[in-house]
Amino acid sequence: MEPWSLDVYNALLVFTLLNLLDIVTTYNILSRYGVEHEANWFARWIFKRMGIAGAFALKYGGMLAIVLASFFTTSDFTAGVWIDNILLSAVVAWNSYVNYKYRDRSGG
Repeated sequence: MEPWSLDVYNALLVFTLLNLLDIVTTYNILSRYGVEHEANWFARWIFKRMGIAGAFALKYGGMLAIVLASFFTTSDFTAGVWIDNILLSAVVAWNSYVNYKYRDRSGG
């Protein structure tokens, strides 16, 4: 497979979009209700200790670990990105649910 094939491009495009959705949905809840609404206890601890920079380091360090583990076990970079995409889609779905659950019910 070529380093920049259509498969890699598509995987990275979805990865980028899911990351943007994750950032927006996470920010929406945490800005309104605080870090206590972070579901991941370790991420909550990182937020409290290191702020947003620590949260980004945790997020992208974990994603890099998944991609590298996938690459070293399958020799397929694209598979690792798609595994990240699957996990990120679950996170975005959860964040969207929480945003819906805590939405402003006053109609505004």
